Amino acid sequence: MREMGRGALVGLAVGAVEAVMWAAGADWDGHSGVRGPYSLGMMSAVFLIGSVVAALVRLRRWPLVAFAGEIATLALGQALWRFVPETTFYGFDRSLLGGVHLMSAVAGFTVAAWAPASTRRWWSRIAVLGVLAALCVLAVPLEEPARRWHLARAFELLEVPLVAPGIAGHRLSEVQAPTVGGAGEPVIQLEYRRVGAETAGGSRLAIQVIVRRVSAATAAEACATPYYAESWQDGSGPCRAASRDRWVRYGWEGRVAVFTQSGGSLVELESHGVEETALLAAAETIRPTTAETLAAQVHPVR
Repeated sequence: MREMGRGALVGLAVGAVEAVMWAAGADWDGHSGVRGPYSLGMMSAVFLIGSVVAALVRLRRWPLVAFAGEIATLALGQALWRFVPETTFYGFDRSLLGGVHLMSAVAGFTVAAWAPASTRRWWSRIAVLGVLAALCVLAVPLEEPARRWHLARAFELLEVPLVAPGIAGHRLSEVQAPTVGGAGEPVIQLEYRRVGAETAGGSRLAIQVIVRRVSAATAAEACATPYYAESWQDGSGPCRAASRDRWVRYGWEGRVAVFTQSGGSLVELESHGVEETALLAAAETIRPTTAETLAAQVHPVR
C-alpha cells in the first residue's frame, strides 16, 4: 500500500503538469484538441517529471517503475482521449479536459508501482494489467460509437426541433457538427445531394437546409433576414409569398431559398442548382428525425 501511495503521488505530480500544459495550450479550430492530446513537450514532461519525482519519493526500483508508469500514462491517456467529446458538444471550457491527463497519470503510476511491490495474489496483478490492456485495445473500435453518442446528446442539448426533409431524388449526405453554448443562435445544418451525383458538381447540385427554433422569427422575417444574411446582400431580390405561409427569395447566380415553419421549427431550404418548385415540394416532406440519424451524418472533426 505504501508503494501504491508513492506511485499515486508521482502520477499526481505528472498529471498536474500535463493538465497545466494542456490548459495553457492553444485551441485548435475551436475544438478540444491542441493538434492532438499530446504535444512533444508534454510527452517529454511525462518522462522527465515522472523520473525525477519517482526518485525523490524513493520508489522501489524507481527507474523501472518510472519508465513503466510513463508508458502506462501515455497508453491510458491515448485510450481515454478516444472517448472524450469535443468541447463544443456540451459547451464546457476545454481546460477541464486536463482531468483526462491527471486521471491517466495517477492510474498509470499507481499500477506501475503496485505491480512489482505486490508479492501475493499474482493473479490479481495479471487481472489488473489485463484490464488496462483491454481498455487500450478496445478504445480503437469503440471510438466511433462513442463519438456518435456524444454527437447525439449534443443535438438534443441544442433544443432545436429535430426535423429533416425527405427530398425525392436526394440523400442526406452531411450534417454540420452542433455547437452548444456558443455565442450564435443554435441551428442544425444539413446538406442533401442528388442520388448518383453526391461527389459531382460541388454545392450546385446540393440542397442546404437550416433548421432553427420557431421562436427565432416568422417565415416572412426569416426571408427578409436569412440566417447567413451577409451572403444575401449582393444581387438579392425581394421576398415573395408562396402558398401556406411559405416565402421565396432569389439571389445571385440562380440562388433560391424557401422559408417555412414546420413541426415547431423554422426551416430554410436553399440551393444554386435546384428550382423553386422542387424546394417548395421538399418543404412538404419535413418530418421529425432522431439525434442518432443526424449524428451518423456528421463527418469526423479530428
